[in-house]
Amino acid sequence: MSDEQPTDELATGEKPGDDGPPDESPTHTQRADGLTHKQEAAIIALLNEPTVQRAAKVCGLNDRTIYRWLDEPAFSRAYRKARREAFAQAIAASQRYAPVAVQTLAKIMTDATLSVASRVSAATALLKFSRESIELDDLATRVDDLEKSMKDEQAQREAGSAAGASWGNRACA
Repeated sequence: MSDEQPTDELATGEKPGDDGPPDESPTHTQRADGLTHKQEAAIIALLNEPTVQRAAKVCGLNDRTIYRWLDEPAFSRAYRKARREAFAQAIAASQRYAPVAVQTLAKIMTDATLSVASRVSAATALLKFSRESIELDDLATRVDDLEKSMKDEQAQREAGSAAGASWGNRACA
């Protein structure tokens, strides 16, 4: 039996002077993105709960821990990525229901038994949606054209500098 006593760090998982609980120490298994399993759970809770306090409670953490993690680059980057992914899923769902929404507006607009205000509102919404769709499509076309133009200019510059370099290497007769 050894008469060596474990250091505070080994016994508690904390480093001397560390005020955080052991679950936040780097001794916990980290994923490839640098997050611990508790941090991953905190991100999931932040996405599902309305407040940081509720997310912390669900994870069994202090809310100050989550606020501190939000200031860490790896955690905040992973949280932003998770939020973007969740938002992308919501957008995809709204796009699946867009045809139904348009059909509903068209039914309201053409239903003579409904009030004039309801039909005008539906017609206005459809016209606005149509105009915005055309503007968005035009904008996408313009961006594509600009990107192609920039690539063409870059290719011409590179070809020009390659031609200039080979011209400069020729011997004068």
